[in-house]
Amino acid sequence: MSTVQHTLRLPRALDQALRKHAAARELTPYALLQLCVRSGLASVIDERSQTPLLNEVARELGALSARVAHIERLTERTLYVACAAYVYARAAAPARVDDTQLSDDITAAFQRQLSHAGDAS
Repeated sequence: MSTVQHTLRLPRALDQALRKHAAARELTPYALLQLCVRSGLASVIDERSQTPLLNEVARELGALSARVAHIERLTERTLYVACAAYVYARAAAPARVDDTQLSDDITAAFQRQLSHAGDAS
């Protein structure tokens, strides 16, 4: 393998960090510097090749988020209907109650169930 020489000037703080980490890994500063260049170049190349993949993942997450929001709305509607059925069944047993009272009871039952689920507003 033939090598090419490059001159590299580092700020003093980077040089000290390079020497410290090289000593900790029992490497020379030059060997660690070569490792850093290889790792950095590999990560830059990988970033470019992963961009389409990351865009696709972001699109899928957006679609999934929209579907979860739709499911949450359906679940709340289902809970409301269940609460309405409960209140109407309860009201059917004794004497009939007016519709505004039933609506208030439904809303109260719905809010109770939401608070039990931890989603009370």
